[in-house]
Amino acid sequence: MKALGRHIVCEFSGCDPSTLSDVDGIHSMMIAAARAANATIMESAFHRFEPQGVSGTVILAESHLSIHTWPEKGYAAMDFYTCGDHTDPWLACDHAARALNAKSILTTEFKRGIEKSDGEFTHVMSRDHDLRVLSA
Repeated sequence: MKALGRHIVCEFSGCDPSTLSDVDGIHSMMIAAARAANATIMESAFHRFEPQGVSGTVILAESHLSIHTWPEKGYAAMDFYTCGDHTDPWLACDHAARALNAKSILTTEFKRGIEKSDGEFTHVMSRDHDLRVLSA
């Protein structure tokens, strides 16, 4: 079963609140995560909300990475979606977990862009609820 892309949906818990509020730091971390995945960065956009929180997206030639943070809860929601055999979204996910000092991450991976015999496309969940508690 050949998929056009892999999409990892992540819940990062126990993150450092000051890190989650720093729009420039989050932007730099997301660019570094894209590079860790061996992706080609096209452009990016990030915004800091008042009184707290950051949202942003890195557009890749191979798809995108996105983040939304809730510093008051120590939580970040992230998507890592890459296409092509030369990229690895798990490397971006691991980089982000370390950079955010996450205490745990919950992930679900989807294989996307699977062509069916009738010419339509579908997706499959390939890895459900992978919970990792990270050491301090």
